Amino acid sequence: MLTKLISTGCLGIVLLIETSPLMAEISFQDRTVAAGLTTHLFGGYGSSWVDFNQDGLPDIWISNHMYRQNFYINNGNGTFTDRLSEHWSGAPLLDKHGGAWADFDNDGDQDLVELYGVIGGTQLRDKPFYVNQSGFLNNEADLRGMNDTAGRGRTPLWLDWNNDGLLDLYMANYPRTDGVAAPSNLMLQQSNGSFLPIPELSQEVSNFFAQLAYFDSALYLLITSPGAAKYPKMLYRLGNTTPLPVPIKPELNFLGLSDVAIADFDGDLNDDMFILRLQANKSAWLTSSDHRKFQVDVHDMTVIPTQKLNFWLNGPSQLNIRLFVFGSSWTPDMLHVGAKGSTLATYAFEPYDERQWKYINLVLDTTNPVVNGFLPIGSRTSPGIYVGRLSNGQWRIEVQGSEEFHAEFVATDTPFTTWSSDGGVLWNQNVSNVPVILTRRNGAFEVKNMGFTEAVTCGSIAVGDFDNDMDIDAYLACGAGIRNTANILLENKDGKFVRVSNIGNAATQNLGTAGRVSVADYDNDGYLDLLVTDGGRHDYPFDLGRRYLLHNRGGSNHWLKINLVGCQSNRDGIGARVILEAGERKQVRLQNGGIHDGVQDDRRLHFGLAQNESAESVTVNWPSGIKTEHENLAAGQIHTLHENPNCLRP
Repeated sequence: MLTKLISTGCLGIVLLIETSPLMAEISFQDRTVAAGLTTHLFGGYGSSWVDFNQDGLPDIWISNHMYRQNFYINNGNGTFTDRLSEHWSGAPLLDKHGGAWADFDNDGDQDLVELYGVIGGTQLRDKPFYVNQSGFLNNEADLRGMNDTAGRGRTPLWLDWNNDGLLDLYMANYPRTDGVAAPSNLMLQQSNGSFLPIPELSQEVSNFFAQLAYFDSALYLLITSPGAAKYPKMLYRLGNTTPLPVPIKPELNFLGLSDVAIADFDGDLNDDMFILRLQANKSAWLTSSDHRKFQVDVHDMTVIPTQKLNFWLNGPSQLNIRLFVFGSSWTPDMLHVGAKGSTLATYAFEPYDERQWKYINLVLDTTNPVVNGFLPIGSRTSPGIYVGRLSNGQWRIEVQGSEEFHAEFVATDTPFTTWSSDGGVLWNQNVSNVPVILTRRNGAFEVKNMGFTEAVTCGSIAVGDFDNDMDIDAYLACGAGIRNTANILLENKDGKFVRVSNIGNAATQNLGTAGRVSVADYDNDGYLDLLVTDGGRHDYPFDLGRRYLLHNRGGSNHWLKINLVGCQSNRDGIGARVILEAGERKQVRLQNGGIHDGVQDDRRLHFGLAQNESAESVTVNWPSGIKTEHENLAAGQIHTLHENPNCLRP
């Protein structure tokens, strides 16, 4: 079937926009405080964008992991107000992970599923399923058959598996630690609004999230596992429960996979996969590009043979050691310096977010002869930390005991030149990995070189056309352990990713674990903005982190957005594919629900148009098989495109 619609700007919402001076590079400004979002430390984890009150402005749901949620409603003037209590009530549930909004019942408003863990995989806990009833989120999990009490939930994905116009739900679960069965499930929506699992897709697999992608002229479900050596862990063509083979050329190891962004990065109108791998369980790495900071992060010394860690650092003659004690029993007199085991360390405090982080501070300088040599083995006892300057110019450090050990080593005169260890099982001189970009051709995945070959410690990715120049850029949220490494902005230039230098506040370095990043144009100015939510682990202080709302300063390029409304297909148009042509150049977007690890991006489809003042044609291929075509869609507007303008749905 073919419906042809001609638009001169009457479709959808017309917005006035402010133009900014032409920018040479993508640029962001920290608007967290100005927008009314708190900068105090929270549990972080993910965020989910939704136009909850249907005013054309995206609102923000932040899960906060082990803390109470935030529900920031967009005021329309660049600010937000937390109005959780107006739309939700009840005691805050702990161990929250990803949330996903969708109009699953096709009634015209947005409903929410949020997956929860079971406190380390050891408990049975009721799970909510929030149905929007006149602007209030009611828990109907039992009524809908969605109370997965044993599931160690991670990130949900809405999709229409059998293409019946009703959204189904993939519930990603991580294995429990007590042996109780808790599979990931694909829940098929029944005609009465309840859900039943598809038996063939109930699987015990280390599963953090699943996604939709389009290649080989079809829509696929990709299931991701951080514990698997291959990606995707499982691959299905929608509607077919037989798993497909996953050949990859050349073969790669995807262990430690942390996040995946799916989009057409090279402009060939097929989806590619930008894959991050973060070996967060490793213990030691450089945390600054100038080689002046080195970090050791061991959460349990008992897993190291003999409970002893030895390592050597070369380069500086002045060394500052910061041992973050957190909940441990390390004290300054347990640090022994030089051949005589002198005690030079003292307590110190680092201010952060109106809190004081306590640490043990040890300042070492070779001009002080006390630092020379190393306490003899017969005098070293456990627990204890031993430091000394050897005759060959190396700093030697030995840690004994069962305590956790979180320390920074700062070279205060010259950078570190080399570092080495005794080969302890948790030791790794570099936990970073080069991101991988996969494309699919003729039934096989192939690694594609798009120019960025730098090894990074980044765990979350947001993508979009940040400068509206008609290609897809990327932003990486980076860091693990004691202190985050700087986040990274990659601009897509002629099909190659180029790192943008001097990104200022967008680097968002701070204490605590790096979290996740989502993307939305929250002020509808046509330029995509970012929300970074740091924190999210269980142990203090890594469970805490700041959030950053990063406003895109914009430029002079044009844009348009598309909001899909299905009729024969599901109302949100999930699974629809949109091809836009402007200036003899084509772009494609898949309505995949905006899901990646712990995150849901703004689902409105955003297109940069460069200097084109309209899109000559826009074709929507709906899941139902209906194709609608639209001509001359004006730039600077949000266009609402209906599968069937005469639809009887709300």
